[in-house]
Amino acid sequence: MLDNENIDEMLTHFTKITNGLSSLGDSIDNDQKIRKVISGLPKSCEVKAITLKELNDREKMDFSGFIGILKTHEMKMNVREERETPKKKAIAFKATPSTFDEDSSEDGDDDFAMLIRRVDKMLYKKGR
Repeated sequence: MLDNENIDEMLTHFTKITNGLSSLGDSIDNDQKIRKVISGLPKSCEVKAITLKELNDREKMDFSGFIGILKTHEMKMNVREERETPKKKAIAFKATPSTFDEDSSEDGDDDFAMLIRRVDKMLYKKGR
């Protein structure tokens, strides 16, 4: 299982492989399926994999129940990640008092040009 792959995608891929093997005459029992899926779990599910290996009787557990346990674990992890992700911060410009006279339109142009330079610098720094 890849790190960016979810349980449903992994199950689809795994089912294609097991169906191909069974069409060739190599039958796979539940215990083998469960062991293969556990060995393919990513590092983020390592604790769950160890728990499933040691505590559950794989001969009594059917494959669909096993996949249900993994899906439940994945949903809990997704909810936990959503809670832990920080909120995005808003960027605001500092306000400076200015006086605008109709005679000093050149000063306004200079202020506007300075504002554009500052925004360009901020965007350049953020792009790194």
